[in-house]
Amino acid sequence: MTRMRYVKMDRIMNHMLIHALREVFRQEKEQGLPVDTTRDLVLKLAEQEEGKLYLTEAEHSKSVEALNQLRDTYLKNGRYSDGIDSVLLKIMKSRYRRPYRGRGR
Repeated sequence: MTRMRYVKMDRIMNHMLIHALREVFRQEKEQGLPVDTTRDLVLKLAEQEEGKLYLTEAEHSKSVEALNQLRDTYLKNGRYSDGIDSVLLKIMKSRYRRPYRGRGR
């Protein structure tokens, strides 16, 4: 079983992360880089149940990278980045936890 990081997220945080990942997806596509990880993560976020997000190491690093790029863009344009900062810190501080799969018999 792979190690996964657990992040407790609400709907606003989910949308902010999707927005950041879309920008990374566009950049990767323009540069001709592989977009599989980013695309899969965006789809995972769109389908997730509210409150629980489990990230693999690749997804975790991609999320941090995307949020940091969005934060840099906001700061460059003179906008506040408080919401992005809170999501970024929450993802960076996430701990490893096994996904709940229910009771087996």
